[in-house]
Amino acid sequence: MTLVQAIQMRPTVTTPDTTLRNAAKEMASHRMALLPVVAKGRLVGSLSAYDLTTRVVGGGLDPDRRTVRAIMRPDPPACRPEDTLGQVREQMRDLRTTVLPVVEANGELVGLVDLFDVEDAGDPGMVAGPEPEMAQRVRGDAF
Repeated sequence: MTLVQAIQMRPTVTTPDTTLRNAAKEMASHRMALLPVVAKGRLVGSLSAYDLTTRVVGGGLDPDRRTVRAIMRPDPPACRPEDTLGQVREQMRDLRTTVLPVVEANGELVGLVDLFDVEDAGDPGMVAGPEPEMAQRVRGDAF
């Protein structure tokens, strides 16, 4: 499987002028850890659950008065559709992240790819033994 086949196409996105409350609601309703911030079809930032927790809740910001622009990460790391699964896996490991936006050279957002998609798409012979229970719990598969 290629990276393009593993990409979550047309993900939920937000804009820099969206209130933090509305962005958080979108993230919660779609179970997203990272929300791409788009302006004129181009990726201009990202908003993570960590950002909301530490900077809004922990920082005492009013989520109804502040916008995504106030805490988004401008120019977030991203990968390209032509990247290999191995390159994306390595980039995620180096950045210590589990989700990356996928963008064209002109900055147009193509989709999102997460570590589970990359691992599921990878060589099944890479991992010896059964899938760890923790990975199943994170996905919500374990009881």
